[in-house]
Amino acid sequence: MGPAVWTVLGAGSILPRAGLGCSGHALRATGGSGVTLFDCGPGTLRALAAAGIGLGEVRRIVISHFHPDHCLDLAAVAFARRNPCFAPGPLELVGPRGLVEWLEGLASALGRWACFEGVAVREAAPGDVLAAGADPTRLSCAATGHTPEALAWRADLGEGGSVVYSGDSGECDALAELAAGADLFVCECSFPEDQAVEAHLTPRGAGRLARRAGCRRLLLTHFYPTLEPAVAVREAGAVFDGAVCAARDGSRHFLCAMPWS
Repeated sequence: MGPAVWTVLGAGSILPRAGLGCSGHALRATGGSGVTLFDCGPGTLRALAAAGIGLGEVRRIVISHFHPDHCLDLAAVAFARRNPCFAPGPLELVGPRGLVEWLEGLASALGRWACFEGVAVREAAPGDVLAAGADPTRLSCAATGHTPEALAWRADLGEGGSVVYSGDSGECDALAELAAGADLFVCECSFPEDQAVEAHLTPRGAGRLARRAGCRRLLLTHFYPTLEPAVAVREAGAVFDGAVCAARDGSRHFLCAMPWS
């Protein structure tokens, strides 16, 4: 039984850029508990196939906030689960407060094809801890301030390690606390230092958060076209002494293992 693995499905923004699609990530824990998606922006469903992940393996989808580049492919997932060629298995949808209302609005706008049936929906508030039966993954969350409901997420896998996903965030204390001691910190860094935008992070801001958190490794993601990933790694590495890497669509990163892959 190998280590848990984090697969990047989309490492960019809503603006088209080769190799950097909209936000989407997949966590495969050890123990055969299936795959958890963190965010589900446009293109996530298609990226699953390239990553060798079957839709039937996805047991949970965790949403950080309701901007389209982070959640719009939920409609595609709902539609795919209705396809006669697919036998839908158990699925849990997890997100901030307002998730139920957002899903109802999606179905109202697109019709029954975008309606989820037979799935569990759970809304979370900052500080909540979620666990699911025999699933070894324990989820916790913190507010980021990017939007009123936006959450960053932490997955603790016991002996399998821990990973924190920032979603979109400013440089806030709650995110540093959530990421404390994490094996892998997957953190957005949208813009260069001289183009900083409120409630988003720059590479140095992500590096400062990683340093405060004392995490082992920092994986930078959510690159806008004005930020080159190699530059972001260099800038973050100037303030964080741990390993730093730039996410790319399809890249895989193992928890509790030193080498990048």
